[in-house]
Amino acid sequence: MPVVALPALLAHATAALLLACVPIVAWFWLRRRFDLAWRDIGVGAAVFVVFALVLERALHVYLLQVNPATAQWLRAPAIFVIYGALMAGVFEETGRWLGLRFLTRRPGDAATPVAYALGHAGIEAWLVGTASQAQMVAFGVAANQGQLDARLAASGAEAMTGTIHAMLAQLSPWLAAGAVAERMAAMLIQFTLTLVVWHAVRQRRLVLVVVAMLLHALADLPAALYQVHVMPLAVTEAIYAVVAVLLAATCWPPQGGRKTGESSLR
Repeated sequence: MPVVALPALLAHATAALLLACVPIVAWFWLRRRFDLAWRDIGVGAAVFVVFALVLERALHVYLLQVNPATAQWLRAPAIFVIYGALMAGVFEETGRWLGLRFLTRRPGDAATPVAYALGHAGIEAWLVGTASQAQMVAFGVAANQGQLDARLAASGAEAMTGTIHAMLAQLSPWLAAGAVAERMAAMLIQFTLTLVVWHAVRQRRLVLVVVAMLLHALADLPAALYQVHVMPLAVTEAIYAVVAVLLAATCWPPQGGRKTGESSLR
C-alpha cells in the first residue's frame, strides 16, 4: 500500500504547477496596463534572494544554531514568534527600500513598484511555493517506491527522516489547496508592501518603511504561531487570506500606468 495516496500526490503536483504559472500569468496581465521594466523585475527578485534567503537565513543560523545562548533563549515560543515575525519584516523591507531607492528606475512612475513587486513576489512563489510542493511530491514518490530513507541517508539528511515522514503523512488535496491560497495571499501582501515602501521613497518618509516592517511582521505572525503549534493550519491560511484582501483593498493598485506610445517592456 502506498505511503502517500495518489490523489494527494496529484494535488500537490498541481499546486506546484499552478504556483509556477501564477507569476507568468500576472506578468502578462500587468504588462497590458503598466510599462514594466525587466530591470525593476530583476531588482525585486534579487532583493528577495539576498535579503530573505541569504542575509536573514544567515542570521537565523547564527542565532538559532551556532550561538548556544541565543538558541536557548529563542526556544521560548513567545520570543521565537516575535523574533521570527520582526526579522522577516526588517530584512525584506530594508531590502525593498534600498532596491526602490537606489536600483530601480525613477520612483515617480507607478510601473516601478508593480514591476518590482512582480519580481519579489514571483521569485518567492517559485522558490518557496513551487519548490516546496515539488519537493514534497518527489519525497512522496520516493516513499511509495520504498527508496526515501535510502536517498535521505545517501544525501546526508537522515536526521530529517522522521520529520519528512510526518509531513508526508499530512499530504492531502486540502493541504495542497491551502498552500496555493497561502502563496496567493503572500503575493498580494508583497505587492501591497511594495506600494507602501514606494510611497516612502517618493515622499522621503522613512516612517513608512517602519510601517511596512510592522505590517510585514503582522502578516508573518500567523505562520510563526503555526510553527510553534499554537495555531492550526486552516486558521493560519484563513488569516493570511483576510489580511491580503484588506491590504490590497486599502493600498492597491497604484494610480497611473503606461504612457501613450510607450512599450510594455524596457
